[in-house]
Amino acid sequence: MTGPGSGPQGANDQANGPGSSATPDYRDLGTGQAKADFAAASANGGWEFDAEAMDKVIKSLEDCLQGDFSIAQNEATWLTQIKPPGAEVGSEGYTQAAINSGRSYQDFLRGARAYTDAYVSTLIEIKTAYQNQDQAAIDALRQIGKVD
Repeated sequence: MTGPGSGPQGANDQANGPGSSATPDYRDLGTGQAKADFAAASANGGWEFDAEAMDKVIKSLEDCLQGDFSIAQNEATWLTQIKPPGAEVGSEGYTQAAINSGRSYQDFLRGARAYTDAYVSTLIEIKTAYQNQDQAAIDALRQIGKVD
């Protein structure tokens, strides 16, 4: 069912207020999610830091950034460079739709990359804090979502 308050604009309105077209800060979202994941995993005291497992997660995400994201960004660029096969309304309309799609895909990828970069950076902070046994940093990373 569609109507007012549904779909992508409805979700945006819920996050930013009605009629807002504010772009989310994907770096903040990625950092916040990594901290929330860490806080949830380590909250009950039964979690034990595993540097090798953390390295695997970080490497996997970095490989994705270097491989999958790079491929996708290249493909999105090609979408924005399509030329119409002919000079008539159908060809030109199709071409413009493809170009707009490519631009939207590029915007999505920029946000996804910023989110993932921030997530990885936060995982590295967590790993470093544990390896240095920096209890203050560990406690600060766990504070996400807690209310005083």
